[in-house]
Amino acid sequence: MNKFVNSNDDVADQGPRSYKSACRMCHGGCGVLIHVDDRNITKIEGDPSNPMNKGKLCPLGAASLEQIYNPRRLKYPMRRVGARGEGRWKRVSWDEAYDEMVNKIRQATEKDGAESIWVGTGTGRHHFPFVSRFANAIGTPNWCEPGTAQCFRPRVHGSIITMGQLPICTYTNEIYPELIMFWGHNPIYSGPDGELGFGVKEALARKPATIVVDPRETWLAKRADIWLQLRPGTDDALALAMLNVIIGEELEDKEFVEKWCHGFEDLAERVKVY
Repeated sequence: MNKFVNSNDDVADQGPRSYKSACRMCHGGCGVLIHVDDRNITKIEGDPSNPMNKGKLCPLGAASLEQIYNPRRLKYPMRRVGARGEGRWKRVSWDEAYDEMVNKIRQATEKDGAESIWVGTGTGRHHFPFVSRFANAIGTPNWCEPGTAQCFRPRVHGSIITMGQLPICTYTNEIYPELIMFWGHNPIYSGPDGELGFGVKEALARKPATIVVDPRETWLAKRADIWLQLRPGTDDALALAMLNVIIGEELEDKEFVEKWCHGFEDLAERVKVY
């Protein structure tokens, strides 16, 4: 492992050059241009040819160079050599780190069973599937993460099942929206899955009608035509009630329902109580 990640081989100076990439300082994924001189990144800027951010970059993206070269960035395995909290660490090789982790997993499995192992991960959607699969491979169901199982994964799998892929929300194609509903999120600041604040503001400049469903009075809520300040945890009831009105007043796309939907009659009966 060490020969791949700790290589000291010199890289020939190729002179100044640029690469297209994507910013990962949030989940938005803005297109960026990475300017490199020799082995060092010298500048990161928005990619004007990217259809999502169109050359724009928020303060997070603009500051990503500081994260890359932060002297406190963890770049290799470290073993604590002092008491917990002292901040004393010693660098170890990747092979040493892997051997130690494997031995601890085996010891825990042999002593108390694989279910005694707990696997936790932070945000970073590109590696979520691998972490949960790792937990499954060693035999433990105890995997914890910051809400992906309740939010991101159901959204991804539901979208794939119904539409073939996770759709990216964009407001700045050839047809601009006349109505935008912001339900339980604030893309002006969060940039969720390609729904960038840049595009939201560009669309809002054309004065569409807006509906905001959020218990908080956000920037968007203050400017909304309708602000539905529901109580936390009641989103499902609101959605079912809206379905009841749509179906009861026969506002649904009947051709689409006939061709693509299964169990629509059961759904119509279920939502009547709302």
